Amino acid sequence: MKKILIIEDNIILLESIYEFLTQEGYEVHKAMDGAMGIEKAMEILPDLIISDINMPKKDGYEVCRMLQSIPETALIPFIFLTSKTQNEDLRRGMQLGADDFLTKPFEFEELLKTVRLRINKHDRYISQSDEKFYKLIDNPLIGVYIYQNNKFIYTNPKLIEILGYPKSELNSMSFEDLGENNSENEDAFTKISRCIKGIQSSIHVKLNIIKNNKAQSTVEIYGTMVLLKGKDSLMGNIIEVKKGKYIEILPGNNTDKSKLSQREIEVLKLICKGFSSSEISQKLSLSQRTIESHRMNLIVKTESRNTPDMVMFAIRNGIIDL
Repeated sequence: MKKILIIEDNIILLESIYEFLTQEGYEVHKAMDGAMGIEKAMEILPDLIISDINMPKKDGYEVCRMLQSIPETALIPFIFLTSKTQNEDLRRGMQLGADDFLTKPFEFEELLKTVRLRINKHDRYISQSDEKFYKLIDNPLIGVYIYQNNKFIYTNPKLIEILGYPKSELNSMSFEDLGENNSENEDAFTKISRCIKGIQSSIHVKLNIIKNNKAQSTVEIYGTMVLLKGKDSLMGNIIEVKKGKYIEILPGNNTDKSKLSQREIEVLKLICKGFSSSEISQKLSLSQRTIESHRMNLIVKTESRNTPDMVMFAIRNGIIDL
């Protein structure tokens, strides 16, 4: 059920919108001023915010500006309610990042149409962004995972192959569910927990696990804390340790962004967004040959083998925000 936050100081209008959208199947929350609205938005992280412009304590512009500056709420669609129609008000709202306007008085059918449009558009954007992101970070040779709220929320095909669990089952498991209950794993679990709590920014541990077929194995776990969709997440790689085989160090683990020029960082950011060399050359007004040269330098300097490795390097070094 989609969550909608209404911020409106007119109690009659507030209750009317609340009742209407509740009947339409939404989970609706209310706030009667801007300050309360910001607090409520941080608490519930709604899928859509509907806010009046003229309110006590903090007006709609301040609410929008504040929430745009907070990673957890920056991407939430925002609809302004206003009794004014001056172009200056509309222009200022759009500059702040508002997605739509409704001028009071409005018909509830118009409100519903706008709400559905903005939520559906945002869902499509998130879906497309997720698809592009996961394609970028995926690596057919190394297990890739994203760990959030003590469970795997993403596992790539290679990791599923390594662990042997179905994706549906693995994506509800924790590291503790995978690991054997022995003293050797206690240190690994402690380090993972410390990383998730923010005590350390990254991990590299060895874990003894039990596969789905009950076979025992040892894996190397690499991880870095990142902010993904406004939530702290552990993201990294898992490699199975084969007996008698040298343990491979992941690309870029011993390098940092200080080795990169400012232009190389600009190119890397665009690579992480999925742009091709020709698209990057147009955006930066450089020749495609120059971009290819920067790309080769990035592969060497980040000790990467392919685009996913460069993306992981960018994430580990805080070059891109998720």
